[in-house]
Amino acid sequence: MEDLASYLGWDPQNSSLLVLVSLAVLGAAAGVLIKLGVLRWLLRVVGIGVRAGVRAGFELWKRLFSWADWPRFFAVVLLLFGLGFAVGLQLAWLAVLSGAALLFMGVTACLAYMFIDLERYEVGRGYKAVHNPLKGQELAINLVRYGPIVGVPLLAGAAVAAVGGFAMLNQGLYHTVGQDWYSLGAEKPATYLDFLAYPLVHLFRIVDLMDVASEKNFLKAAYVHPVEWPAKAMLSAFKAFFTLVLLQQLFASMRRGKLLSETIAEFWSPHEPIAERARLSLPQHGLGAVQPLLLSLRLIEFLTKEQREQIPQVLADIGPAALPILTAHLRDSHENVRAIAAGAVGRLHALDALPALVKMRRDRSEWVRESMVEALGRIGGASGGLVRRRRLLGRALGAPSRLLAWVVRKKTAPAHSSDAAELIDRAVFTLRAALTDPSIAVRTQAARALGLVGPAASASAPELIDLLGDENEVVRCQAAESLGKVNGPPEKVVAALIGLLQDVGQAVRAEAARTLGSLKGKAASAVPALVPLLQDREESVRQAAAEAVGRIGTLNGDATPTLVEGLGSADNVVRADTAQALGSIGETAVEATPALVQALKDANDRVRAKAAEALGKIGEGAAEAVPGLVRALRDKDNWVSAMAAEALGEMGESADNAIPALVRSFDHINPQVRANAAEALGKMGEVAASAVPALEKAARDEDASVRAHAARALGAVVRMGTENHILLGAMEDADPSVRAAAVEALGKRGETDEEIVGALLRALLDPADAVKVEATKALPRLVGPTEPAIDGLCALLDADNAWVQVHAALGLGRLGPPAAKAGQALLRAAQTAELSVREQAMRALVMIQPPEIGPALAAGLKDASSEIRKVASAGLMKAAAIPPEVVPGLTDALRDPEVQVRANAAHALARLDVLPADSVAALIDCASYPRDDLRMNATLALCKASAGRASEVFAQRIGDPNPRIRLIAARFLLTQDPGNAEATAVVTAALVDPVQRLRKSAIDLIDSLGPQGAGWGDALKQQSLLEEEPALRDALTRLIERLDSEAIPETPINVKAEGLAETLPRYDTVS
Repeated sequence: MEDLASYLGWDPQNSSLLVLVSLAVLGAAAGVLIKLGVLRWLLRVVGIGVRAGVRAGFELWKRLFSWADWPRFFAVVLLLFGLGFAVGLQLAWLAVLSGAALLFMGVTACLAYMFIDLERYEVGRGYKAVHNPLKGQELAINLVRYGPIVGVPLLAGAAVAAVGGFAMLNQGLYHTVGQDWYSLGAEKPATYLDFLAYPLVHLFRIVDLMDVASEKNFLKAAYVHPVEWPAKAMLSAFKAFFTLVLLQQLFASMRRGKLLSETIAEFWSPHEPIAERARLSLPQHGLGAVQPLLLSLRLIEFLTKEQREQIPQVLADIGPAALPILTAHLRDSHENVRAIAAGAVGRLHALDALPALVKMRRDRSEWVRESMVEALGRIGGASGGLVRRRRLLGRALGAPSRLLAWVVRKKTAPAHSSDAAELIDRAVFTLRAALTDPSIAVRTQAARALGLVGPAASASAPELIDLLGDENEVVRCQAAESLGKVNGPPEKVVAALIGLLQDVGQAVRAEAARTLGSLKGKAASAVPALVPLLQDREESVRQAAAEAVGRIGTLNGDATPTLVEGLGSADNVVRADTAQALGSIGETAVEATPALVQALKDANDRVRAKAAEALGKIGEGAAEAVPGLVRALRDKDNWVSAMAAEALGEMGESADNAIPALVRSFDHINPQVRANAAEALGKMGEVAASAVPALEKAARDEDASVRAHAARALGAVVRMGTENHILLGAMEDADPSVRAAAVEALGKRGETDEEIVGALLRALLDPADAVKVEATKALPRLVGPTEPAIDGLCALLDADNAWVQVHAALGLGRLGPPAAKAGQALLRAAQTAELSVREQAMRALVMIQPPEIGPALAAGLKDASSEIRKVASAGLMKAAAIPPEVVPGLTDALRDPEVQVRANAAHALARLDVLPADSVAALIDCASYPRDDLRMNATLALCKASAGRASEVFAQRIGDPNPRIRLIAARFLLTQDPGNAEATAVVTAALVDPVQRLRKSAIDLIDSLGPQGAGWGDALKQQSLLEEEPALRDALTRLIERLDSEAIPETPINVKAEGLAETLPRYDTVS
């Protein structure tokens, strides 16, 4: 280049043109590299390397330091600093080791922060979720578990550890092997402060500034310079690492802030699609979205009803981690913030937040008070059941297991109270006081909340009864509804609701009737008061009263006269509606039969038709109505005749005498009457055999509906094959409904021959979908798993109608394992067809268990439909063994939005010999879920995990509210430590549990412990004397004999068996 510059006449030492040319050449070279894809490839490789390094650092931090939150992290850092300073002056190598340890801690913690921050960004973009993941999203499990630990304070501690450790490492090297690696620029020896300034001066690029200051005599400073390559390499690596961290933090903050601010702005957009998109994505921003969203509420003057309901749910979807922020904002100065925060806390069922919510009872804002009482109701409703279970468990355990009762209370108590029942009682007290609030909305919400709490709020019944007299109709309605849920004194509640049946508001009367119906037999005394409402002018009231009478029970003698008074009203509408109401009551209105028979003679056509319809709904209990219904077959109104024919079909054997009249009805001019007559004869079955000739004639009726009903009736009435030719002929009818009816009739008769089989197989090719569907129902029953039937049903899986495809899959499923040949066709349908077909194809595959079951279940676990994922996961329980193709997807299924899928996946994992390594963390999370089946299956699966990873879970589950889960945990803990006191208490309590299955499980557990089971010798002998179940008594005897024969010293247990007999009478409920 120098020769070229000289040739061109440039000054090679100082030429601007040379610089420009060099830059141009470099730019051209970069362009060529970009065009060739080399630069893009290099950047991708670098990116992959950086991401791999970040993940490796996070994994190291997780394994070594995840136990330390930022205060503990700082404490360890200070301890290592102290060690390095204390002994580093005498033993320089210890300073090297201390510095290296500090640097390692700082670097891994920084990388952990970067990893978690990247996962936060993935959550913000919607790729992952921190709570209730949607299909297609992964659960941000690391963010959920370590997000609260890995924050800015930990990053600050990591920076201190990294910088301080790097300085100590360099100082130690300087005093050991690297004296020539550094130059101080001064005669005095370098100190720690010199080496502390060393990375900072070079990191923040202030070396040149200090050189200029020294040259101009502004500042005389000596600082450490790297001289040899080891020092230079370490400094370069240190600078590169911290530059990466700073850049990542800068860009991450910019990304998160911009994305979150845009999403919140879109949430308040007046354009519904934009606002809806923002609403769905906000929860994925995680905890960082809570504060900005709450603060944005201060800028909004009015919130719509939809927004008032949506925003608390958005915040609740972020998850329980938002509770501290939400609880703090319950005291915010702006009512929007307080109300929304209270609503979100309620949706999170945060029992610990009850004290903070109760303090809001005198808030000046009506909306805030309304949100507060709603939240109390949600929390009380979710927690009341747990409180009741604990109380029942405490009573059931009795004296021998006081230790276990203490353990259960300790393990399941809320964070800020040792007694959840006390908190619920406090919430109920607050809600009772809110029933007198001056705001209608608050009173209404308080009544609704008490209903949500349920029986735990039984003390509020008197206040709710008083609220039935509220001036507002909505309040009275809600009070009536809640009275049916709080389990108050039945006599007082029923009496109060009876009085409300006379309310001026139709909605109130209807709600009172519905509530009385929900009380069933307890409200028997209300029937006479409900009966007049069957004549109410409002249809909703009449319907509610009719349903209530039907739910309460049979009409008594006093109520019947009142009820039938409506049938004698001068108003046609009242008479017709009364008859309709009696039909709604159904079988329990049997005492009104005589009045309805009389109504069959009413002058009004509608009244007569409704009376006939009601008699049909009462059914066989209205047998005395048969003569009247027979006369009604000849009614001048076709509708009445048709209803009479239909009613006769519901009378059973008591309508035998009506067969001739029904046969004569085939001559009626109206086809609906003829069709109903045929249907009625079909319902009578074989007793209507005398009507076969008439039905044969009706099968050739000019009306297709009559022909179809006659064909079905022939299939039900004639059980022998004498009339097959008629049905086979009907299969050639021009009307598809007749052909379908004929196929249905042949299927129900259960007889077959070559002619019928051939006709059914041809029906699979019928152009009418209804005929194909009936053929898919009949073939499995009549033909079975023959090759033509399987091939025909498989062909229908490719039909152009989903209805046909669904029934083809159903038919194949009914054939069971012999239809394994259909596996490939069903697999294709399960993977590619529409939702309803995929679901039924998956069910068929589960029933058949063909060789394709593995790929089918693996695909089903990833299906977009929750129902299909449920079917696929449930199918794993039917499988003889877990297919290998399914195993990789089971870990993902543990994070499925559907709890049932997670529970089934955990059950499948429990059947494996070896758990997949990546499933243990998800199983640990599932083992603490509120639903019993998921906790139980996850706990079972964790029995296959290493003791080190699962011990903490079993230590928690030993106090589980579910006794079966406690036994699983006890088995594991006793296997690890035969003297475990809590596990011993669980097994001892299960030995005397009122549930037979639990007693058997306890016996089997002790038996599985081998010689260690001798510690329960006395308890087993005591229980063998008290056991009433022969099979268990025999099992106890055999176990005692085996333990005695082994004759080893007993291992004492901590819970003694004395007094078991005295405690047994206390077992009045299932624990």
